Amino acid sequence: MVSRLGKEIEISPVELASQLAKTAKINLASGSPDPKMIPVKEIQNAYSEVLDELKEKSLFYPGAGGQKELVEEIEKDYLPLLNLDKSQEDITIVTSGAQHAMELLGKYFLENDVIAVENPTFIETFNALKLRSSVVLPVDIDNQGINTKELEEILKIVKIKLLYVIPNCHNPAGVNLEESRRKELVELAEKYNFYILEDDPYRPIAGCVPKPIKSFDKFDRVIYIGSFSKILAPGLRIGFIVGNKKIVEKVSLLEQLDFSTSTINQYVVARLLKNGIIKSRMQGLYEYYSRKMKILKDSLYDKGLREFNDPKCGFFLLLDLKKDSWKVFQNAISRGLSFVPASPFFLRGGETMARLSITMANEEEIKEGVNILKESVDHTI
Repeated sequence: MVSRLGKEIEISPVELASQLAKTAKINLASGSPDPKMIPVKEIQNAYSEVLDELKEKSLFYPGAGGQKELVEEIEKDYLPLLNLDKSQEDITIVTSGAQHAMELLGKYFLENDVIAVENPTFIETFNALKLRSSVVLPVDIDNQGINTKELEEILKIVKIKLLYVIPNCHNPAGVNLEESRRKELVELAEKYNFYILEDDPYRPIAGCVPKPIKSFDKFDRVIYIGSFSKILAPGLRIGFIVGNKKIVEKVSLLEQLDFSTSTINQYVVARLLKNGIIKSRMQGLYEYYSRKMKILKDSLYDKGLREFNDPKCGFFLLLDLKKDSWKVFQNAISRGLSFVPASPFFLRGGETMARLSITMANEEEIKEGVNILKESVDHTI
């Protein structure tokens, strides 16, 4: 016999589409950053500096909570860049990426509890919470993010333990949460006694967006999850949690079960922060991805594929194909295009939705990919 987790875990739609994308000429499926924008030379230099200066110390077992040097650099330099105001009661711990942070928080908070999530949501991160919950309640999103009125109607009837939200450059919807709704979420969390997990990996490349939900948190209700995957490279596997000391210290103890955050990678990211590499990349990456997204939006509009919320930043656009997206996907793959059929991102609905990514394809490939997508839609019954 296996556990409930063992029975319920399945390959994610992103992983499935990414595997199939390897055989496709044009990849509009991947969630990884554009490989051309990964600062390989700067990372290589940082490794050399760390090994030269710290030698074997940089290769010891990691301690729970993260290396002191990285925690200090995050709090001193990085959180101000993210416009995140934390209280004196908040502390920061380092994790092996945002996914690891969600796994730790799921272990800490949940034991067959009721949670709420945006509909749609990012399935790969959400699974860490879903598999430890008894009931998951979907709350729809629009161009301004999660529908707080719908959320409150649910809260009047059902008590929840956690709300999971992606406030910036939403994956898969591409939208940003409006500032007034950020403030309202904090008030609802206090009124109805639940916690908010704010998953914010795209903020470093998001341009001008409202302050994090955490910055409006007067009640210690928000746990902030950040990452260096989009601003540096996902393979470094460095993320972090910011939240109330009483909670986050307990969460950090769970890291003793896996020792999963690389010691040398923590020192490397600390060095890149200290050298100003991360700060110097933020605006440029926002502009770079914005240009590619504009090409995708314009190309879709020219082909009459116009049913999408306007992505404000990030990698993704959520398109309503008006036809079964898996059937369109099969047609597209045969023509050399991969994207992600988005129904698994939804707890309800989404059968005709497709997630398109701008990261792997160049500008001409994006245009050609949209042409193929249009043909695929037209040839799907």
